[in-house]
Amino acid sequence: MFRRKPHGHSVGNNEELCALADLAEGEKGVVVKAIGGFGLVRRLAEMGLTPGIEVKLVKKGSFGGPVEVEVRGVALALGRGVASKVLVKPVKDEPHD
Repeated sequence: MFRRKPHGHSVGNNEELCALADLAEGEKGVVVKAIGGFGLVRRLAEMGLTPGIEVKLVKKGSFGGPVEVEVRGVALALGRGVASKVLVKPVKDEPHD
């Protein structure tokens, strides 16, 4: 499951990670971890945002508003702050011939 942010330690292991909120519209990523307390981690898990799951950023609200994401075929709206605490590994789309 998710782990809490380790104080004073690196949260990555040389993977190319970014916040879910930082993906471009239409871009996909695989959830790696969330940085937050037990309540946030549990809430994200209840919404289906668990490690290893692919998520797509559908739309970003203007002026720092919520982001719309698609998880397991379901559309969800997340506050920008919450989406900033979900770390993902961007998925590179394969070129189609």
